Amino acid sequence: MAVTALLGLPRTRGRLPLVAAQGVDALGTGLFLPFAVVYFHAAKGLPLTAVGAALSLAALLALPAGLCAGPLVDRFGPRRVVVAANLLRVLTFTGYVFAGSPAALVVLAALTFWGEGLFWPASGALVAQVADDGQRARWYAMERTLRNVGIGLGGLAGSVLVIVGGYTAIVVLNAASFLVAAALVGCWRGRAAEAPPRAAAARGGYRAVLADGAFRRVLVTVFVFALCDLALTVLLSAYVLDTLRLPAWQPGVLFALNTVLVVLAQTVVAARVDRFRRARTLQVAAVVWAGAFLLYAAVPLVTALPAFAVLSVATAVFTAAELLQAPTSSALIVALAPAHLRGRYLGLEELLWGAARVLAPVTFTALLAGGPQLPWLVLAGCCTLAVVVLAGLKAVPEAAPARENVDA
Repeated sequence: MAVTALLGLPRTRGRLPLVAAQGVDALGTGLFLPFAVVYFHAAKGLPLTAVGAALSLAALLALPAGLCAGPLVDRFGPRRVVVAANLLRVLTFTGYVFAGSPAALVVLAALTFWGEGLFWPASGALVAQVADDGQRARWYAMERTLRNVGIGLGGLAGSVLVIVGGYTAIVVLNAASFLVAAALVGCWRGRAAEAPPRAAAARGGYRAVLADGAFRRVLVTVFVFALCDLALTVLLSAYVLDTLRLPAWQPGVLFALNTVLVVLAQTVVAARVDRFRRARTLQVAAVVWAGAFLLYAAVPLVTALPAFAVLSVATAVFTAAELLQAPTSSALIVALAPAHLRGRYLGLEELLWGAARVLAPVTFTALLAGGPQLPWLVLAGCCTLAVVVLAGLKAVPEAAPARENVDA
């Protein structure tokens, strides 16, 4: 068996520039991500409260980006939108070097978030175009693995660069990474089809997308799974440090455990479950996630085992759910979408992810204030809802005109 098949990797012959672009993008993001808030505070002298408020407002202003991305992808093709989104972020990160006021930060951060909102639906549609038949889930899995590796390596490199060249060097290198990624995708002339014919692109719109009953069910699960995914980054640290009063090193180790498991297992898991019905795989992911949340909730109640041991097991179970859900959900949405509306389907997915990012911090912290188990029990209940909603997809035909095999 070939090594690529054993590792669950897709066929990339003729598409290596796209793989390189994903890696460069992730590496640059990893350079800046750990220092996003600190940069504006330490290098620009802005109060932490002002930085936090500015970034929250910017995220809210960028919420419609996914909706706008859909028609652009369907009209101009995903490759052009990917390039444009990367170039927009080149401009905004260059602007960060010169920005020194909260107002400038709001404008530049909002444009950066718009770039991200345009990038993700376009990137998902581009993968759908270039992947060989039956390999889309593997491509999405590889993309996620590259992002985790790049962010991890970028974070380590950023820590060194802060000492050697200061925070500005990190911002400049991140801007350069987006420029390189844009050049790799823009110069690639592979098998990606560009925009669909104008007559096809003109049909439907978001009204046609929302008329798809199966997709409406999937959208419910997109929001639920987004909240589940964000629990690790938004909720876990507060739970470990403020509620359980455990040592400050533990959240970092738990995040590292999650990252390592994703890097080692994501493509392998995606390849192994690809033969099962996607709706059923997502139901299993929801059940596994619910189990992880119940384990997190049980930590204050378990006295026979060290709390960190239970947290580690819960994080491993959490990661198993991620490994099942992330590539499968993307592949299911693309399979449901007619080619000329694919951008809009993915744009609505991005909209719900954006809404989850806005709502998760305030919702999780309010629930945590109500009781240490409450947010975890609510998330487990949401997973139960996802299982029920996905059960309705069993009625979706195995094959439909202008669609792939939805549940193959």
